[in-house]
Amino acid sequence: MSNTILGRNGEIMDVRLDGAASVHPQEENEFFSWTSVTANVDANDTIILVTNDSSAKHLHITDAYVYSDVPSALDFFTPAFAAFTGTAITGVALNRTAVTIAPATALGDTSGDTLANIFATLHSNETAGDQFGVWLPLGGLMVLGFHDSIAISIVEASAVANSVIMGYFHDNHE
Repeated sequence: MSNTILGRNGEIMDVRLDGAASVHPQEENEFFSWTSVTANVDANDTIILVTNDSSAKHLHITDAYVYSDVPSALDFFTPAFAAFTGTAITGVALNRTAVTIAPATALGDTSGDTLANIFATLHSNETAGDQFGVWLPLGGLMVLGFHDSIAISIVEASAVANSVIMGYFHDNHE
């Protein structure tokens, strides 16, 4: 006999009566990736924004990635919900055996958002000739409720920039 509980990163843990625990992948099929197209962005532009549109499920962000062709600070933030505009991004289901449509709105090169609630600032490069993308592993700890958003802003103007946000939906436990 075992009890099922959620682990710190949202994974399902089976805990037996003797206290032993084992972890197995989330049994839900709602893992998604949102990728912004390569864009020429102005200084302080939001390159990607993802908003949870589900009132029944939380969106757990597992990873965020951004590349800029210029050395720049990269602000990861959670803007207040608004009427955002930008280039529509379609979420890609990572579980290819159960293709679904993500209950989220994702936009690239957005406007209508305000740089607020910065939770991380990373830097893309140390020198202009040494350009690398930056990963921010969140492990599902960033949890977005209904109409909560996550976004990435590039401080310096960039002729070539792109980004990815990955996450999964899980039933609310409220």
